Amino acid sequence: MPELPLKLVSRRALLTGTLATTALALTACTGNSGPASSASPTASASAPRIPRTLRLAAAAPPVKLDPAIVADNESFRITRQVYETLVDIDPDTGGAVAGLAESWTESPDGLRYTFTLREGVLFHDGTELTAEAVVANFNRWENLSPQLRASSSQGFANVFHFDSDIPKLPTAKELEEEFKSAADASEEELATQQLRTKQLEELTKKFDTKLFEGKSAAGSASYFESVKATGKYLVALNLRRRLPGLIEALTLPGMAIAAPSALTGGPGQNPAESLSTHPVGTGPYTFVSHEDNVVRLEIFKDYWNQPRLSNNTAHPEVALISAVPSPYNREGALLADEIDGFDMVSVDIMRTLVRNAKVVVQRDPFSVLYLGMNQRNKWLAKPEFRMAIAHAVNRSSLAEKLFLQGSKHASTLLPSALSIPAPEDTPNHDASKAKTLLAELGYKGEQIEFAYPLQVSRNYLPLPERTFAQIAEDLAAVGIRIKPRPIAWTDGYVQTVQSKDFEGLHLLGFSGGYRSADDFLSGILAAKENEFGYTSALLDSQIMLARSIPSGEERTAAYADILKTLNADLPALPLVFPISALAFNGNVTFYPPSPMLNECYADVQMANSPSISS
Repeated sequence: MPELPLKLVSRRALLTGTLATTALALTACTGNSGPASSASPTASASAPRIPRTLRLAAAAPPVKLDPAIVADNESFRITRQVYETLVDIDPDTGGAVAGLAESWTESPDGLRYTFTLREGVLFHDGTELTAEAVVANFNRWENLSPQLRASSSQGFANVFHFDSDIPKLPTAKELEEEFKSAADASEEELATQQLRTKQLEELTKKFDTKLFEGKSAAGSASYFESVKATGKYLVALNLRRRLPGLIEALTLPGMAIAAPSALTGGPGQNPAESLSTHPVGTGPYTFVSHEDNVVRLEIFKDYWNQPRLSNNTAHPEVALISAVPSPYNREGALLADEIDGFDMVSVDIMRTLVRNAKVVVQRDPFSVLYLGMNQRNKWLAKPEFRMAIAHAVNRSSLAEKLFLQGSKHASTLLPSALSIPAPEDTPNHDASKAKTLLAELGYKGEQIEFAYPLQVSRNYLPLPERTFAQIAEDLAAVGIRIKPRPIAWTDGYVQTVQSKDFEGLHLLGFSGGYRSADDFLSGILAAKENEFGYTSALLDSQIMLARSIPSGEERTAAYADILKTLNADLPALPLVFPISALAFNGNVTFYPPSPMLNECYADVQMANSPSISS
């Protein structure tokens, strides 16, 4: 492929119709020969070959390009092209398949895994992937500062629950004290008391056994013990407790292996700081630059999996990923042939896309939108008030009006693909019951702050302003007054609603990284004390014990019990399991949609748009 200039197109160019012209001008500067349609032999001999260029518009810019210390899917969109993980995701089944590790074995007790690495894999800096390189990444993750570990949602600390401690169960007496006013309790409170008592009895029996083996360098409930290179291409990973979902968890983007040369040289708090702006991995694309809100990637000529590229001769050789927050601007750019495709199709532009014969590629639903209810607020601290909100919000109407066809209202935080049954007493839309609960509480219309994001589309929240408006309307219909608090996504929306200073309602969601109930629950509840003002040693104990149960009926029953706890405590109201989608012009003939967003551009099939190839 010809050497390409590093200069990128700006977002201004993207939105004013000049991207096609600019892309053509950029490739014309390469000075490499290639075929061109011209009547002049001289012109044909000197005309440069234009590389196949995928121009994709995303909904937001990447926060950082170091997947070990970020939590946003727009960052992962880029890093999945540059980095790879020990284990990959099968695009057809969603299961685990060989990645940088060509095979692995598990000891009978489930506490030791041995990975055999592929030989001949090169990082983008030209160095070879070895067991020592993998160990260097694990050592880096293990020694990240608590602040940096907390900034990740799909990395080492999340997979191994590195900072978690064994929960301290309450005694029967402490639980009794919590319900000492049971004489005046409602039916819901009595049912909760009975549920808690039963849970405590069952958990206490299990806590009598030794839960973890060996020593931990972090939390007492950390599953990680050690990692060691036992050969040039052999890695031994030791656990403190069985973790049946480990292999699938290693597919998470935060477990990507970076070149050891990039892991040093930075400040003491983060020696690998350069990875935040210049990623170096083994993936099919190398990072070139991030300028003017556009990321430029180019195919890695020494990529180890050459059959992947040679079997798809129509793969993009260059990818330009621009950040365009407005779905209407993304739509306009596609219709003007300024881009080849965009992510986060919203329901209100679907008709225009279909009418203009655009190709819409849908992902199976594997994310959840929820309404967080922070219990530091005096009204949200009351279970009856949270239940009133659950009855007030018409989740079915929300899914039908503001999300793509096929999206479903959510009754739990776990999508149906995980096959965990919902509790029988999940609250449904019932405005009359909501009003009754509010009247019994003596609520007189005090305002509740309600935060929602601006200038962004997420796969679980394509239309944030309209979603907020419909929920606010539902709440107003039963007498709940809200105080809107719009916050731009890039102004720290997530950090605000997950801080200890916020006390109100907020919209947020979670996208599953692999097929695991623990991934959803641990991800959503990771910051529960700040985000929801909620703590529960019983829930923490249930989740810790459930993640070590092998697949089967016992595991399903354990997660069903967890959903009962969440249904009773209601720190967050599940809203919708959305279908997300991308839209393309006709020059893109295949795009590999993934419910887990594990979409590699090397598998895309395309030709250049006429706007840059003619």
